[in-house]
Amino acid sequence: MDFQELILTYGYPMLFLGVLLESEAFLLIGIYLAQQGYFSLPAVIGLAALSSFCITQLCFWLGYRYGSTFIRTRPRWQLRYQRIERLMKRYGTGLVIGFRAFYGLRGAIPAAVGLAGFSSARFTLYNAVGAVIWAMMVAFLGSNLAQGLSQLYNSLQPTEIIVLMGVAGVGGLWLVYQLVKRSRLKKQQLTKPEVGYQSIPFN
Repeated sequence: MDFQELILTYGYPMLFLGVLLESEAFLLIGIYLAQQGYFSLPAVIGLAALSSFCITQLCFWLGYRYGSTFIRTRPRWQLRYQRIERLMKRYGTGLVIGFRAFYGLRGAIPAAVGLAGFSSARFTLYNAVGAVIWAMMVAFLGSNLAQGLSQLYNSLQPTEIIVLMGVAGVGGLWLVYQLVKRSRLKKQQLTKPEVGYQSIPFN
């Protein structure tokens, strides 16, 4: 059973749970189904924002409550924390609102912000704003992209479609290769750096 069938079978609750796990994937499918008349588009956007808000609040709380204990004996997470620490110093509160743009760090950034001692009240406010902005942007871009691709697909000849699929396949393999290569390099560079847990000033 694919994403679309899951959402059609279980409705809005499945959409909420799906966004917790796969964020954009389930949201884009929900938007597509809303365009087909199965769901309400405002409801899909609102539910996705709520789902993203909830999972982010959980990550923040875990970092705030257990973060220092968790990473103390985990060198890989110490390196990740140091990377996020640099982002926090560079972007300040803007990172709390826009961290969803950093794919692969969406759980780690809220946890690191909690570990850094960021105000929980301020985080809740910024997280709510960021979740709404994220859901609306993905909905807008996804809707327009789907319409553009549909028009392009209808205008192509069968041979052109095959060529494009081949190019997309090669591109996908290249991307997987780069991700694996980067992962191996990170493992080779893994050390045990000293990490400070002091509160980081936000702009």
